[in-house]
Amino acid sequence: MTTHEDKSPMLLGLHTYSLYHHGIGQDWAGFELPWERQMSTFELFDLGLDLGLDGFHLDDGVLESLDPAYLDEVGQAARERNLFLEYNMSLDLGNFGIGIQHDIEEGIATAAAIGADLVKVGMEIPRPRPRAGSRFHPKVRPFLEQTRDRLKKAAPAAVSAGVRLALENHCDSFSEEVIWVIEQVGHPFVGACIDTMNPWHITEDPIQAVENLAPYAFTNHFRDDRIEFRRDGFQVRGTAVGEGDIDMKKAYDLIRTLSPCGRINIETEMGFSLDNREKALAGELEAVKKSIDFCRDILGIGK
Repeated sequence: MTTHEDKSPMLLGLHTYSLYHHGIGQDWAGFELPWERQMSTFELFDLGLDLGLDGFHLDDGVLESLDPAYLDEVGQAARERNLFLEYNMSLDLGNFGIGIQHDIEEGIATAAAIGADLVKVGMEIPRPRPRAGSRFHPKVRPFLEQTRDRLKKAAPAAVSAGVRLALENHCDSFSEEVIWVIEQVGHPFVGACIDTMNPWHITEDPIQAVENLAPYAFTNHFRDDRIEFRRDGFQVRGTAVGEGDIDMKKAYDLIRTLSPCGRINIETEMGFSLDNREKALAGELEAVKKSIDFCRDILGIGK
């Protein structure tokens, strides 16, 4: 098993969804921003340098065009700044309406055009209720099989482009289901993307999910949230990494020691009110900065 001592220092990246109030991120689950985009792709890259980041995990919500000439310009800008790029897309099997999406082969081509070395693939499966204990539900299996077949078909293109494929445990899938798909595909260019918070959506223990997925994981969404209890139940609220209720030190240790990941990609989703643009923008950026400080100073990432 690979250990931390066998590896180079972890790089620190940012999932661009963390800046969705800035218009840098996918409009997911029907969300609409009431103001214009606040920065260009190239301004985002400069912000990354100012924040001391090593790269970005981005989706087509960041790219202002899919024109080949523009994509080449984006790749060149990232290389000039020595930023790694990863590309995020979903199959949208449940028709959730999450923005421009691709076939996997199209996602690979976009990733290659901007110099990204990885494509994260989400399934967006419509799960039946009750979700708890519904691993491998008969209504879910056809979507897992469809994903397996699509990944198998796309694997040769991934090899040719030098772009690995990472299947995410999004809000729709248990870690064991993601692992089943990966093992069914059985290809070295097909692995996992760990999201540290998403297991909560389907009543799975986040740390157990991280431990399950880590040996298969090429990348991650390193996200923390807080559970706030209420008289009528509870609410999960976004926080900076290290300020929530997930044991992020344990999550990092599992990723660092068990997975082939060479990067940690911070993700935050703060859910600020849209009544005050400046307050939302400042709060979102503050959460990103706090998360970076936690990863650098407490976890020692990059040191």
